[in-house]
Amino acid sequence: MAAWLEQKTRRGLVDEGAGAGAPAPSPAAAGATGAAAPAASAAAPLASAGAGAPAPLVPVVDAWGDAIAAAPERIPAPRHAARAAAGGAPVPPRVCAGPGRLRVAVVGAGKVGCSLGRYLGESAAVDVAGFYSRDEAHAREAVEFAGGSVFASPIEAVRAANLLLVTTPDTTIADVWDELARAAHAGEVSLRDKLVVHCSGALSSSVFAGARELGAHVCSAHPLYAVSSRFDCWRELGRASFTLEGDDWAVDLMAGLLRARGNQVSRIAAGAKTRYHAAAVMASNLVVGLYDMAAGELVRCGFDRTEAEAALAPLFLGNAEHIAKDGVEASLTGPAVRGDHTTIDAHLACLEGRDRQAYQLLTEQLVDIVRRRAAEAGPLA
Repeated sequence: MAAWLEQKTRRGLVDEGAGAGAPAPSPAAAGATGAAAPAASAAAPLASAGAGAPAPLVPVVDAWGDAIAAAPERIPAPRHAARAAAGGAPVPPRVCAGPGRLRVAVVGAGKVGCSLGRYLGESAAVDVAGFYSRDEAHAREAVEFAGGSVFASPIEAVRAANLLLVTTPDTTIADVWDELARAAHAGEVSLRDKLVVHCSGALSSSVFAGARELGAHVCSAHPLYAVSSRFDCWRELGRASFTLEGDDWAVDLMAGLLRARGNQVSRIAAGAKTRYHAAAVMASNLVVGLYDMAAGELVRCGFDRTEAEAALAPLFLGNAEHIAKDGVEASLTGPAVRGDHTTIDAHLACLEGRDRQAYQLLTEQLVDIVRRRAAEAGPLA
C-alpha cells in the first residue's frame, strides 16, 4: 500500500498535508506563501490518538487498506476537492492518518444493522468495532455474527470507531444523534472527523443537526433492497443499489467503500428523500399487496391460499426478472398492450372494491407506457 501511495503522490494525485490530520493549504494559499507543506505520513498514527483508539478519520477516498488500494480505479476522485480549491478553501489531505482501515461501529442490531455490519466487515478495508442495542441480547447476537464488541451506549460506540452506522428505526435516529451531540458539547466525546451515517430511506442527513459545527461528516446511505433477515440477507447486499445523500466528504467516502464492494451507488438531494422512499415502497412493499390481491382472486376461483400463492410465483418471478434485465417497455404483455378493450372491460366487470380500483389504475399506467414506447419509436417508415 505504501508503494501505491508513493506512486499516487509522484503523480500529484495525493494532497500532502502540513501534518498528520492537518488541512493542506489551498493552491491560492500555497502560491501566496511560496512554501510547500511538509509531507504527511500515511502510516504514522496521530499523536492525539490513544492506545487502541481509532485514528481520526481524515476524509479520504483513495487510501483504505490493501483491498481498496489494489483497485484504485474503482474509486472516483472526490469532485469536492476541486470545488473547494476553486473557492480558495483549504483542501484536506487525501491520505489516512494512522492505519488505512475503517473501524465501523453499528448502533442498532436489527435486520439492517446486522446485515450491513457483516457485509462491510467482509471488506479487507474494514474492521467491525462492534454493536450497541437497547436490547443487549440483540447486540450480543450481532457481535457473535459480525464481530467486534458489545457497547454500553452510542457514545461508547462512536469512541471506538471512525465510521458510525445508525440503523435504528427512523423514529429514534434523532434521539441517537441528540445523545451524541450533547456528549460532544459536554466534552465527553469528540465527533471531529467522525463519519456518521444513517440508513433510513425516508429521512435525510439533516436529522444530524449541528454536525458541521461538531466537525462530523454525515450522510444517509439506504440500500434499495428488502432486508428481511438479520443473519441471511448480508450475502445478498452485493447486488443491492445504494442511494446516498449528505455532505460531500461523507458521500464520497461511502460511495468509494460501497463501489469497492461492487455496489451501484446513486446520489440524490436531501429534498428528494421522501419521494425516493415512496418509489422504493411502490416497487417493494406495495408489490406484496398486489400479489396478495391476485392470490385472493384465485382463491375466489377455487384455489386454496397456499396453492394460489405458489401458482403465481413463476409468473411473478419471470416478469420481475424480465423487467430487471430488459426494462419496463420491453416487458409489456397482456390486454392493455394489445388494445384488447373487450377483455379489460370483462375483467373490470367481475372485479370489485379495491381490486377493481387497482386493476383500473395500473391498466391506465400500462397504456401510458405503450404510448411512451410508441412515441419513442417514432412514425413507421
